[in-house]
Amino acid sequence: MKKKHSIFANWRSKDVAYLASLGIKIEEGYYTFLIEEGFVYDKIMKHYTRNKLAFIDNVTPKEFSSKYAVAEFSKKELDDSQYYVLCNLGKPKGFPLPKNNFGEVIKGTYENYCKACYANKKQVASFKIEKEPKWSNNQVNFSLNWIFDEMFFKKDFFQEVLQPLGLNSREVLIGKTGKTSDSVVQLIIPEAKSPLLIDETLYDINLPCEICKTKKYTQQILDFMPPFKENFDFLICKTQESFGETETFQAMRRIIISKKFCDILLKHKIIKYNTNQIYPVSNQ
Repeated sequence: MKKKHSIFANWRSKDVAYLASLGIKIEEGYYTFLIEEGFVYDKIMKHYTRNKLAFIDNVTPKEFSSKYAVAEFSKKELDDSQYYVLCNLGKPKGFPLPKNNFGEVIKGTYENYCKACYANKKQVASFKIEKEPKWSNNQVNFSLNWIFDEMFFKKDFFQEVLQPLGLNSREVLIGKTGKTSDSVVQLIIPEAKSPLLIDETLYDINLPCEICKTKKYTQQILDFMPPFKENFDFLICKTQESFGETETFQAMRRIIISKKFCDILLKHKIIKYNTNQIYPVSNQ
């Protein structure tokens, strides 16, 4: 696993020259770059922060900060995992209806959610989309803007490939008429039968909501996703936990898939085998 840090500052010309000597190209002014932990990262941090005189001697630029940003995993780490977090839910095809009104989409589709942080949503109604989707060659699924924990599939693909696996679907409605779509269904993703062992990990950085007391875990990819507390068999499931920032309306569940389901998605070219699209759940 490679750990990368985000370094930000209001850089000066002498900083541009110094970082260029280390093989890093930046621009003057406010600028952020990612760098992997290692010799060069340590040298930068020592130059700008670990020298006690750095701030006094004007070595450190204004607003300098370094933050652990993301973890990247090797192919071997992917190969060795039995379960993955699915990041690529398909290319977005527009917004759910009513367009430009996220609050009304949530209100019309879910119940039992916190009005302050939107955690703990339970879907009770079908999503509405503007019109029947136009499918590109070999495309069998898509996602919707604003909705980060649901997947939508071509109806015939679902019936031929996913339904025989024991998975279920929900109808999708078209436009103001509310007519059931002829070509697309929403995959029903069951909730996990166990919580994650996620408390006191790198993902546990947010305070609970002041209203509902639910804790949302960070969406950043900082480590292997912690495993479930108890083992259970599944192809695909949603975590019981919500992910997002405490003070926002973002409250998504992470989608976890088995190696078998991952292979199905790969076979049909729905995802690619890299850590931009999946990342491993810890086997521990």
